Amino acid sequence: MTAEARDPGAGAYALTLLVNLGLAGAKLGMGFLATSPALVADGWHSLSDVAMNALAWTGYRFSQAPPDEDHHYGHGNWEAVAGLVVGLIVIAAGAGIVAGVFLSEEGRTDPAHGALALAVGIGSGLAKLLLARTTARIGTRLNSPSLIAVSRDNLSDAMTGSLVPVAIGASLLGVAWAERVCALVIASVVFWMGAKSAKEGLDILMDRADPRSRAAIQATAQAVQGVRGVQSVRIHPLGSELRVDMEISVDGSLSVAEGHRIAHAVETAVVEAHDHVHHVHVHVNPAIQFGH
Repeated sequence: MTAEARDPGAGAYALTLLVNLGLAGAKLGMGFLATSPALVADGWHSLSDVAMNALAWTGYRFSQAPPDEDHHYGHGNWEAVAGLVVGLIVIAAGAGIVAGVFLSEEGRTDPAHGALALAVGIGSGLAKLLLARTTARIGTRLNSPSLIAVSRDNLSDAMTGSLVPVAIGASLLGVAWAERVCALVIASVVFWMGAKSAKEGLDILMDRADPRSRAAIQATAQAVQGVRGVQSVRIHPLGSELRVDMEISVDGSLSVAEGHRIAHAVETAVVEAHDHVHHVHVHVNPAIQFGH
């Protein structure tokens, strides 16, 4: 078994790419055949997902590269870059859907192909819901920003896809404008999901960290025997991993060896107590400098 075959993240990306490719072909083909604006809009969205998935997968693979002479902390932030670009692509897809709605002629689903269009719409929604659950579970377990962004997009597809059969049914009953309204709703959800993914990728690149995580890590370090105080905690996100730099104070009369042992105990305690923290650097100060 290859390393990639054992990688659940790579498997999730491969599954997502294949499903979106199949759904894009089915929705665009049937959408144009049945002259369904809602199904065509959803098809273009799925086609943008194919490009997005390929990009996210590339970022995920690059992020696994070890540190080298030019990247001393590794390549983990490739995932954040991918998450940011994925979000921007999704936003662009939403803009394309809106443009398509206003530039296309008013139309309604062809009754001769209505049943097939309905079947494609319903099947697509169910497939995307199952895919969203699978990618969300794996992305959360791996703490993968790019895979979480993909899972969120899959969920938005499932949510908006549920409107497509409704719009097609309404169009078949003579309410032609229903499909255009559905396409605009799809675009609004796509915009929101894309903006959220882009923000999360940018947050990582800007070293934004949850203040609650900082407080929890500080409490863990403070609880280690021999630690007299914790002066600073800095969290540096690296894709799906976190690096922590902190300063602690110990009894100034201790030997260098004993201060070194306490620092290692703090590192071990933080890594074991906090998920996704893989690197901890501890600087030791004598407590007397801080008035202890």
